[in-house]
Amino acid sequence: MSYHAGVLRALEVEGGIDVAAADLIIGTSAGSVVGAYLRTGWTTEDFWLLALGTHPELEPIGSRRGNESVFVPTFSSAMDFMRRGLGSAYVMSRSVLRGPLRMPYGLRNAFPGGMFNMEEGRTRFAEELPAEWPSKPLWLCAVDINSGRRVVLGREGSPEASLATAVLASCAIPGVYQPVRVGRMTLVDGGAHSTTNLDLAAKFGCDLIIGVAPMAFDTVRAPDPMRQLVRRIPARMLSSEVATARRAGATVLTMRPSARELRIHGLNMMRRTGLDRVAQAAYASTAKALQTDRFQEALSQLAAPTYRNGA
Repeated sequence: MSYHAGVLRALEVEGGIDVAAADLIIGTSAGSVVGAYLRTGWTTEDFWLLALGTHPELEPIGSRRGNESVFVPTFSSAMDFMRRGLGSAYVMSRSVLRGPLRMPYGLRNAFPGGMFNMEEGRTRFAEELPAEWPSKPLWLCAVDINSGRRVVLGREGSPEASLATAVLASCAIPGVYQPVRVGRMTLVDGGAHSTTNLDLAAKFGCDLIIGVAPMAFDTVRAPDPMRQLVRRIPARMLSSEVATARRAGATVLTMRPSARELRIHGLNMMRRTGLDRVAQAAYASTAKALQTDRFQEALSQLAAPTYRNGA
């Protein structure tokens, strides 16, 4: 989220882009949090100040401790831990192995998935997000472990869920957090399908797509082989989605962390410290990219009245 904060703030301040007004916002995992709050009144400055730790009113998501933190254990004994562990292994395997398969109801109760509750998120999303979805398109991505299919909540024809529930589902990291039930579906983090789901913007008909991809890496300023290996799948998926969108005629701009930025990120993407440095590095990198001819040419087209843009 801190990486998003830096990129989005630079797009607005340095590039003059009103990201909250995009024709379509697609969010996956932490991106679903950012997208939902942008569509419902938060500004890029709010996210920026939260990342810096200087917001005068709001506290960062993930700042609470104890029974209201983002990691509240779901197990209370060694036996419960084992049951949860087996259930979580099933959820993780179903997130990777696609195809229709449903765990019998009795087994699902005996071996529930998810080692932690995201209690802070559950509480804050219910308090801070409206029950109704925003009027402008917001698509939040999850994966149904029963069918193995991507589920795009908020899109016409998708299953009904409150905005808060949709964000929780998109953030339910397989095996870590409890899956979220929506109707007959059991949903987990949309990153199990793709960390960006950028292809959806092309299907929507966007002419300009700006993809913020903190899980991938900048191939021009690539990191060391080990960090590339860790991010290999998200990077390849993003590359495939960008190619698909460009074949459909869209102009695609992607923001991905450089080798220097990834050294600042470190390996623990859920940590609470150093978030200001992550946001500042993302801002500086985005500001530099905005000065290139490619970005300048693409963004100049935003002024065209028939241009549709997605983020």
